[in-house]
This record gives sequence, C-alpha cells and structure tokens, in this order.
Amino acid sequence: TLIGTVDLKYDDVSYATVQQKAFLRCGMMPVQPIKELWWFKTGAEEPIYYYDPTSIEAAVMERAKRSSRDNTSLEIYPTQLDDEGEYICRVVVWDNTGNSTKPSIPISREARMMLKVNVPPEKVEITHLTSGRNLSLRCKSEGAKPPADILWTKTSPDGVETELHDLTKVREIEPTGDLYDTAEQIFYHLEENEMIAKISCVVRHHNTNTTIYKNITFVSPAIQNALKVTMQRFADPVLYSSIENQDGQDNVAGLVKISADPGFKVLYNTSVTLKASAPGVFPEPRYLWWVGDQTGIAGRELHITNLEEDKSYFVLAENPLGRVVLQIPVYVTSADYSQWNDSSNDGDARITDASSGLDTGAIIGIVIGVLIVVFFIGFAVWYWTIRDGTQVFSPKKEKPHVVDEETIPFRSTDKPLMRTISTQTLEGRRSRREPSI
Repeated sequence: TLIGTVDLKYDDVSYATVQQKAFLRCGMMPVQPIKELWWFKTGAEEPIYYYDPTSIEAAVMERAKRSSRDNTSLEIYPTQLDDEGEYICRVVVWDNTGNSTKPSIPISREARMMLKVNVPPEKVEITHLTSGRNLSLRCKSEGAKPPADILWTKTSPDGVETELHDLTKVREIEPTGDLYDTAEQIFYHLEENEMIAKISCVVRHHNTNTTIYKNITFVSPAIQNALKVTMQRFADPVLYSSIENQDGQDNVAGLVKISADPGFKVLYNTSVTLKASAPGVFPEPRYLWWVGDQTGIAGRELHITNLEEDKSYFVLAENPLGRVVLQIPVYVTSADYSQWNDSSNDGDARITDASSGLDTGAIIGIVIGVLIVVFFIGFAVWYWTIRDGTQVFSPKKEKPHVVDEETIPFRSTDKPLMRTISTQTLEGRRSRREPSI
C-alpha cells in the first residue's frame, strides 16, 4: 500500500496460533529515518508499543517488540487469545521532499490490520454404544477456534487405513465463549467375519496444522492356556479353559477376569456371587452363565444361594470378534475359609490350597477313631487273659482259707446228690493219700 511518499506494506489480516509467535507486518519501502513508531490496539487506552530512536524504546505490552525483520513490524510472543483484534501501526518519518535547502518536516502515516488468533483442539474424546454388530460412535473435539473438522477411518489387521464414506452422520457445533466444540456421531454395522483392527476419529484443525487421532481398538475376549473344544450348547468349537489355568498376568489384551464374593471357597449352605469382566475388549462382550445342562443366565454376575456341594460353573464371553468359555470351580467347606480367599477379590480368579490346620470334623473323627482302637486293644488283652488263666494284675496276697470237707456236718436238708458228690470227692482224696497195695 502506498501512502504519500512513504510506502507502507502490511497485511489486512494476520493469523497466529495461541502460544506461538504473532507477526504484524508494517514495513517501509524504501527505508527512511524514523522519528517515532507507535503501535495501538483498538479499544486499549494506551499504546502497546512506542519507539523514539533518539531517546526511548518502550513496550507497554511486555510480550511485544519490534521485529528483527525490519524496524517497524511488531512481534508478540507468546500469543494469547485476547490478543485478537484490530491493530494500528503509526510511523512518523522526516521528509524534506528531496530539497536539502529546506528543513525536514515530520510526516505521519497509519496502517490498520486485523490479528486473528487460532486455537487448536484442547481435548478429543470418543464414546460408543454397542448392540451386537451395530455400533454407535461419537467423537467430540473441545476448545478449538475455528471449529475443527472430523472424519472417520478404519484400519485392517495388516495396517491398511481407509476412510469411511457413506456413513450416517450427525454433526453438532456448539460455541463456548470464543471457542467451539464440534461433535459428530456415526452408525456402523460390523459385517459377518469382517476383519477390522480399529476405527479412528480423525480431528483436523487446518488453521493450526493440527491432526489428532482418537482410536477405538477392536479386541476379542481372551483366555490363557485355551483349548478348542466342542460343547453341546454351541454348533461350532469354542476356546475353553479353567480359571485354575490362568496365570494372573494383566499384559494380555482382552483377558477375561473372574472374581468371587466372598471367595471361591465358601461355607456350607451359604451364598457366593461370581462376576466377570474383560477390560479392553471392544465391542463390549455379552456373558452367559450355566451349570450342568441348565438354561444359561445372561449378565455380568451370577448369584448362587444355598451352596451345599462343590460345583463347576461356566461362563461364555462373546463379542462379534470371538468367544471363549471359562470353567469356575466353587468349593464348599465347613471350616473358616478366610485364609483361602483374597479379601479384595480383584484381578484374575486364583484358587489357593489350605495349608494350615484341620477342620473340626476331622479332629472329632480322629479322636473317635483313637478311642475305638484303644477299646478293642483292651478288650483283646482281657479276653486272652481269661482264656489262659493268667492274671495280668497281682492282687494283694492273703492267707488261703482251707476247708476240711470231713469236718463239715451234713444237715438233714442237704440233698443226697450233694452228699454223694462230697463223699466221692473225699474218697478220691483218701485214695490219693493211701494208695492200695
């Protein structure tokens, strides 16, 4: 732009990014001696910058200074959002119109320009809802100026990225002060056996040359030490394992976890609640519980009441990418089981062995068994003692009482049989003392 004898070159509109350097061009061609340089911002009470080569250089705005490109352009660093607005560059030069015999006179010229401050997105988030193979994805960019653009891509397992076209979209732009929030929602249907690794929300802010990716990674449920087995409930083979075969590592994407409250060992005739989770799995899996040939129960949790015996329960975790089955043994005990169960009940299901103490029933059984053995041993000793005519114990010796059967008078009431027996006995003794010749 040519102003009188001074050629001021400036831009009607200049752009800057917040926290970056702003450059307001106001240059002279040709360069002439400067008497004064003023920079104003419309609406401000004082100039933001003043320069007098003979005496002073003052920057009312501490972030403002003359540009190193020339003597009159202005730089602001770091740029803030409220720096946006109209600026006035006023240059005062000495001009004698080429006649050295006349005194120079000051000539003042002004140029007006706009500064636009751009702000990249401060935050990008993605949310989702799933129903089987139908996905509802919503991406939101917050705090941008001007509003950001949003597009969607999908990436195959081998890393090939393609843009998603012909999607049903709903876009909203909402101002929040001087900034803007942009939200876009899409609806996507996963085809049967579709190979997909992730869907990305790509937020592009052209004014600040900013691109932000927010990904939704597709992950199927996973278990460790799995075998492919055939179950009557399912037409196709499934991956199967037991929680006793899970090593508790958390570095496996989509690992299915089982917790139990109060634990995997419970008291007789009490209740237990089993809970399933699969952190990182997308789309969200559905869960199906069953025991034996009973009808399955859907949901994250299974509540079991009045458990009277050891049982193995099964849970299916399934999403459009895959499915797995875990077996969960639950044990019944009559002892205090607090030493078996982790009080937190977080993380992978682990069943530990009891290593200390016997339960009350076992102790009672041992005592009864010992008493029975002692009884039979005592009975056997007593029996063999009577049979052999030996005395196990030695009672106090007493003087034997001798009865002479010959001196015992017979009463008239004594039976003849008794008399005969006595006589025979007596005769037998006599014959032993006086043997016949």
